[in-house]
Amino acid sequence: MEKKKIITLIIFITSIIILILYMIFNHVSMHQPINNEEEYIDEIIEYHNDIDPKLIELKDLYNKNKDLYGWIKIENSVINYPVMYTKGEDYYLYKDFYKKYYKAGSLFVDKNNNVTPRDINLIIHGHNMKNGTMFGYLPRYKKEDYYKEHSKITFYTLDTKEEYEIISVFVSKIYNTYDEDYRYYKFYNTENEEEYNEFIDYIKENSLYDIDKTAKYPDKLITLSTCDYTEDNGRLVVVGRKVN
Repeated sequence: MEKKKIITLIIFITSIIILILYMIFNHVSMHQPINNEEEYIDEIIEYHNDIDPKLIELKDLYNKNKDLYGWIKIENSVINYPVMYTKGEDYYLYKDFYKKYYKAGSLFVDKNNNVTPRDINLIIHGHNMKNGTMFGYLPRYKKEDYYKEHSKITFYTLDTKEEYEIISVFVSKIYNTYDEDYRYYKFYNTENEEEYNEFIDYIKENSLYDIDKTAKYPDKLITLSTCDYTEDNGRLVVVGRKVN
């Protein structure tokens, strides 16, 4: 009987050790250095930080994966990525460009957006990675000085180059169905100027600091959304207005 207790104890301790080692490995693999992220980009194209994405042959990339919708870049940040789109599903939440499992996922357009024709507000989601990759740099916009140095967003589609100026940075959350709060993530498209103004009023009133620039109907918008860990289901949101 004593021997069985010893064996049971050994099995229990071994299981605990294996669990701890798995958790350590899982944490390390999820928060790899940024250099690994650069290697990931290198696998997609011949990538250099000093190359303007306008030189990237998006059509060649599109031929490799027809879920590619565009490319987003914010100068002097690691936000310089392909943007994916799959109507009706969050397929790229944990998938890379090659459709392989990847904890950091990819940047992707909201599953409820329409891109042909394009909705008035394009919502792009991405993980807030602790190593700064994907949308891990967005929380830096909580500081006004960072916004002032990174106020422009460039977005490329297969045949256009679009420039956006940031008009709001705010914190929100994903609300329960019974909550009556305004849901920024439900505003995709409208032909109603009043609905458009309601969205603009909300993002301006809730901006973390004053930004002089704003938008008027029917200006096109781009909304970048990532997790904010200051509250449950929190979101950090950056909204830009198309200027050309």
